[in-house]
Parts: sequence; C-alpha cells; structure tokens
Amino acid sequence: MPTDLPAFDPGLPVGIVGAGVMGTKVAWACARVGLATRLFDAQEGKAQASLDLALSWSQGQEQETVRDNLVATASLAEALEGAQLGFENVPERVNLKQSVHRDMAELLPPSAYLGTNASALMCTPMAEACGEPQRFFALNFSDPRTSRLVELMTADTAADETIAFAMAWARAIWMVPVRTRKEQLGYSFNRLWRVIKKETLRQIAQGHATPEDIDRAWMLIFGTPMGPCGLMDEVGLHSVLAIEKVYHQESADPSDLPPDFLIKMVEAGELGAASGSGFYTHPNPEYRKPEFLEETDES
Repeated sequence: MPTDLPAFDPGLPVGIVGAGVMGTKVAWACARVGLATRLFDAQEGKAQASLDLALSWSQGQEQETVRDNLVATASLAEALEGAQLGFENVPERVNLKQSVHRDMAELLPPSAYLGTNASALMCTPMAEACGEPQRFFALNFSDPRTSRLVELMTADTAADETIAFAMAWARAIWMVPVRTRKEQLGYSFNRLWRVIKKETLRQIAQGHATPEDIDRAWMLIFGTPMGPCGLMDEVGLHSVLAIEKVYHQESADPSDLPPDFLIKMVEAGELGAASGSGFYTHPNPEYRKPEFLEETDES
C-alpha cells in the first residue's frame, strides 16, 4: 500500500482525546518527555482538572517539563490542529469510539495518524469508521507510571508507515511496544491478563477468597507491588466492567458475564483509585503498607 505518510516527529504536537484515567496517564507520559501535548475531553472542565492530577505524578524538573508541555483545550479542533497524532481514550464502547474517530479524521491534518487505547476491541471497525484505515492503529497502555509495556495491534489495512510511527512514538515516550501480529479481541498479553482477571472475579463472587488474600498470594509469589485486585482498582472498575461486557458480547458465553458484585460497585461509584474506593481505599491502599503481606484474613 504506497503512501506518503510521515515518520514520528518529536517537534510536532499530539492530541489526546479523553481525559479519564488512562487518557490523563497517556498525556502525562507524552508531556514528561517534552512532547507538546494537548488534552481534550467532551465533559466541560474535565481536561483542565486532569492537569493537576498529571502534575501530581511528577516532581522537580520532570514536573516542570509536564507543566510546560501539557495543556487542556476547550475544543476537539484545538486539540488536533496541526497535530501529527490524534489518540483516543474514551470508554470501551465501539459505537462511541467510532463516532469520535470520524470526528477526529475530519479535523486532523491529512498526514496525521489516528490511534485508540482500546483494551478489548478489534481494530477493524474503528479503522473503517474513521475513513482512513491506512493511518489507524491501536496501542493499549497498562499504566505508563509503573509499566513500560504497551501492546500494538493494527488492522490489515494499516500502512507500514503507520506501524513504524506507532512503534517510534511508543519508544519516544519510554514505552516498550509489543506487537499482536494478527488482529484478535484483546491483543496478546491483555488476553492473558483477562484470564487472571476473570478467575479473580469468579473467586470473589463465589466466596472462595477475599480480594486481600488473592492479592497477598500474588504478591508473595511474583514479588509485584500489587495483586490483581489492586491492579483493577488502578485501571478503574468501570473500565474493567466495560471490558468484561465486550468479551461477553463477543462470546455469548454465560461464564463471561461480569459478576453482579462488580456491577453494583460501579453503580455505587466505587470505581477504584479514581473515586477513592474500590477493592481498597485510596490513595493509601492496604497493599502498600509494609505489614500487608504478613497479615492473614481470618474472618
């Protein structure tokens, strides 16, 4: 597929669309390395409020670099004007993402790329919806504050230059891109994580184990700073719920239905770190305390 698409340019801005948990983290990752980064959200005032959160993740000179390079915009057009990339981070609903990408494609320069941070969705429906499938890619971040992993997936229609751009952008913001070579629901590693997540939720729902003991076991075996429940809190339980619904919609398998307790937590506003409560109380969850691994849940 011959194209004249450009390479990644550290001197050109990027537009991050969606200032939720992940959108803010991606914007922070861009700004901390000195990329001119514009953050937009359709909810009035949300992008501006997210700037303070992003600044709180850095200290010293890095905080100043973030402050100098991250701005909130009042419109989608302002975020994407002259940008080399429009990167979407809206909730995991394919119709919503398709609508956003159609709007982005109309506003971006003809040579700019379009990306999504979808966790479980396929590339093709979004790539086709934007009308520029050769310029479209999916790059799924875990948490750029604590993990350098990003997963790259593209539809068959993506140009070679698009893959090269996505890899270069990821490396420029200190990530390590791992490719899913053949498009599938949920990338590669994310599908492994999904098996762990699903089993964790099942055990809690059926009363086999508490979130704390599941996380203790995980942390003791693998030496990680948090377990599956802590990680779900960091991702956001509303995002976890949305992703589980995608898997169930695809499979129609009753075992893929998200558990009732997760639905009730999200309905009650218990979203994890973003809301202050989820499996744990934030910003100082129990698993960060030195004595957490020594405790046992005997109740």
